[in-house]
Amino acid sequence: MPAALFERVERICSALPETTLRTDRWAHAFMIRRRNFAFLMAPEDPAGVPRPMLIFHADPLERRALLHQGHPFFGTRSGNRVGVVLDDDTDWVEVTELVTESYRMLAPQKLVKLLDPPVGSD
Repeated sequence: MPAALFERVERICSALPETTLRTDRWAHAFMIRRRNFAFLMAPEDPAGVPRPMLIFHADPLERRALLHQGHPFFGTRSGNRVGVVLDDDTDWVEVTELVTESYRMLAPQKLVKLLDPPVGSD
């Protein structure tokens, strides 16, 4: 896993309230209260080259739309997750939005409210 890539994803995830990181030998799991909202991993392709990817939760409509786009998005065995290949063409604004939505799906409401600006503020 390239260090700069890990640091970029970690910055995105750690900006969310009460996020923790669990690392094992094959993946980095970004968690909210023991629930994984994003996985960062870099399995090797058939040529032995690491292919960084991020797995996250998505609601059914968003998942369908992302999978319809095709590359860099791909489906996973878990029904409500989507993966995205991270490379030089990665849209980091979109990745940030998708990771934040994944967090929103799993975080307690009191933490989700911390992400939203107060009503009436501009």
